[in-house]
Amino acid sequence: MWRTIAVGCGIIGSLATARSGAGATPSILAIAGQERFAIERAVAGAARRLADPGCQRVLDDFADGSGRTLADALAELGKTPVEFFNDLYFVDDRETPCCLTRGTLAFTAPGHRVIRVCGRRFAAVSLSRSTYGDAIMIHEMLHALGLGENPPRSSEITARVLSRCS
Repeated sequence: MWRTIAVGCGIIGSLATARSGAGATPSILAIAGQERFAIERAVAGAARRLADPGCQRVLDDFADGSGRTLADALAELGKTPVEFFNDLYFVDDRETPCCLTRGTLAFTAPGHRVIRVCGRRFAAVSLSRSTYGDAIMIHEMLHALGLGENPPRSSEITARVLSRCS
């Protein structure tokens, strides 16, 4: 219970701070240690990859629930992919049922800007396969832009990100 309250307070405090623009960096709410290092490294890698025009093409590959491409949705916000990514919040939410009972590495809902990371599992995978960890963060950014899932399958989204952003 105290963990939920602490994470909630952290999110609220972070949301209260205005951040935007290319100079901003994503907020990472995670405990210290290997998990935080893995999340920080993947977030930095994803931002670096999103600066590449070839990687940005992944936004044309998918559409939101209304049928517009994610590139068009982003253009309506007046942001670059890196600026949008830097407005996200990454939370180590390792104790959530989704992290405890499934093979999930990270998750969010379409249109939500809080990315929940299954810290222990994410660290175990991304520290040995950094490109994959970066791709997971970009995958979750696509959901934050409005991409649903099933269809496309989660594995299809990540495969497309890997093909465009590796």
